[in-house]
Amino acid sequence: MKIIKVIMVILFSHVIIANDFQYPSGWDELQSNQGWELIKQTKRVKIFTKEIAASPLPAHRAELISPLEMEALINTAWEIDKSAEIFPNAYITEAGIYEHQGDNGHAGYQIFDIPFLSERLYQMNSIRTKDSIHWIKVDTLDAGLNPDNFLIPPVNFGSWKVEKYGDQSKITYRLCTDPGGSVPLWIVKLANQKVLPQMLKDLETYASKKRIIE
Repeated sequence: MKIIKVIMVILFSHVIIANDFQYPSGWDELQSNQGWELIKQTKRVKIFTKEIAASPLPAHRAELISPLEMEALINTAWEIDKSAEIFPNAYITEAGIYEHQGDNGHAGYQIFDIPFLSERLYQMNSIRTKDSIHWIKVDTLDAGLNPDNFLIPPVNFGSWKVEKYGDQSKITYRLCTDPGGSVPLWIVKLANQKVLPQMLKDLETYASKKRIIE
């Protein structure tokens, strides 16, 4: 799907976006700090996992301590339309915003092209507070917004949160997703353990460069 296709669809087809942000089953489990198992730790990043009833695959939580200001990090995470640039190692080939919903909400998308899997189109509603971002899968977007008929994952919700950590910032990324289709578990595990730590570092790198430019 090319950007021009999305623009044309928005102009000539009806987009139905849910105004009410309805948290899915499993949201409280994902946000709870109970029950997580540490599965990988590098010098700066910790990756945790736990089973959540809402998905057949484990949920993940990733944490990074950064010297950057909280605002720089959360502002970067909010720029979903720049996801492919911000996260060059996350297999995102395209991303964008379908519709802005005021200053603190939007409906957007990301296309993932992970090795050994067919492309997936993630569509989500997102809301933002001062220090966090919540997103949930959208079920009410016009079918015309998927002209290439990409597989749409049946489960997708998560959050970013940034908080003060001494004189630094702590960013926490939580994700519960089922990519759908026939996906070997080893690919999912490998992708998560490789991609999640790099995502947080890439977020920090992009936020740092943007701050210097500004």
